[in-house]
Amino acid sequence: RSCVRFGLSLSVMGAKSLCALTVFALFVGNVVRGQAGDGETLAGYTFISDVTDRANIELDVEAIETKNDARDFTGAKDMYENGGNSFKPDGSGGSIARTCASLSLQAESKMAGEPTYELYKSYFGSSTYAHEFVIEALGETGMFAGTDGAFRSECATKGVQYQILWMYIIHELEDALSDCLRDDPDDNDGGVLAVDEGWAFYTGVSVGESGEGIGKMPYTLAENRASDFGTLLGGKSSVNANLLTLWKKMSNAVSTLSCSSMRSDINEVVRLMSIPLYQGAIRYAYRADPNSGFGGGAKEWGEGWAFVYALLPLMNAANSGHAEFIKEQFDPSSADAPVKAGYSKVIDRLYAVAGSQGISGFDIGTLNDLDGGGGNSGGLSGGAIAGIVIGCLVLLVFLIAAGLFFMRRRQSQKNIENLNKSFDAERSTDALYP
Repeated sequence: RSCVRFGLSLSVMGAKSLCALTVFALFVGNVVRGQAGDGETLAGYTFISDVTDRANIELDVEAIETKNDARDFTGAKDMYENGGNSFKPDGSGGSIARTCASLSLQAESKMAGEPTYELYKSYFGSSTYAHEFVIEALGETGMFAGTDGAFRSECATKGVQYQILWMYIIHELEDALSDCLRDDPDDNDGGVLAVDEGWAFYTGVSVGESGEGIGKMPYTLAENRASDFGTLLGGKSSVNANLLTLWKKMSNAVSTLSCSSMRSDINEVVRLMSIPLYQGAIRYAYRADPNSGFGGGAKEWGEGWAFVYALLPLMNAANSGHAEFIKEQFDPSSADAPVKAGYSKVIDRLYAVAGSQGISGFDIGTLNDLDGGGGNSGGLSGGAIAGIVIGCLVLLVFLIAAGLFFMRRRQSQKNIENLNKSFDAERSTDALYP
């Protein structure tokens, strides 16, 4: 009976603990998911206008990713085209959904003349290049005809995140500059500041006030890759830290109509936002290589292609030869894919072309899980070196402990021998002088 009572008590305690943990998890989830209203803060940036509806498009991205991961491409396409979490005025007092698809489909009407957009449009030969990439991935058509579901899933999701939204973030800054030059900084839907819109699209709502939450937007990519490449600054991505400084500077510039430096600031934003894309391309050049320590796979190949595709116009402008070589290592229609030249050669080209774009090796850092496979230029990976060092330290500690043990044992034996000699001497003395 005591055992039964004890078991029941544990069950009740377990149930209470589970309830408490559930409530705590819900509480934390609500705390982390922030708002982008006037005076509210996301990832360290405080908004001057209410752009929560813009940040909420992250919930569409999250749903698209979930459906893609489950290979529900029809459901993902529906969310991509129709949305459901982000809304904008319809011009007649109501509202309509702001969709991920619309951000690319309306690009020409909104972004014509903007330098980064024009570079991408010229390279791909289409104003809706990003939309076409996503739709073909979802429908297994065009370049994705006959490709694996895991490959398509990664490309469809990352095409939304790092082509469509990535470009739209830059567009919002271009729009902010245009508004500033016309002395009309809040000439946007709802009278908001375009620079606020840019940060809302960059972070999404899940990162929370301090940026500690895990989201689905470019901000979180920068955090994840910084951990992989050793480019953290005070525990945060150096890219995000520098972008936050720039965004605050541009917010002040727009608010005070002092926008003379905004063109160079936007150029720096493009450079910084490219760094996590290069880090992603490097990481998946390694992982997609069948001869690497990771071993390749359709998912890894798809992730690599998504990052490379998002960088192609920038790489081509910096060094067309490197860009073409890298493209052929990931393009599903290429005989050289996936990464048949070996990840080492691809990574070398990625660092080189990034350098031509003004992104240094220090900016990118070094991937922390590389090994000696895939034609890599010799040497041991950081993990292997760490393992050897730890093993040596453990062996050293063991040898020291063993040495101390035997020294103490020998000293104990000597002490016993001395005591025995002393005892024998006393017995001899007693025998002589009874």
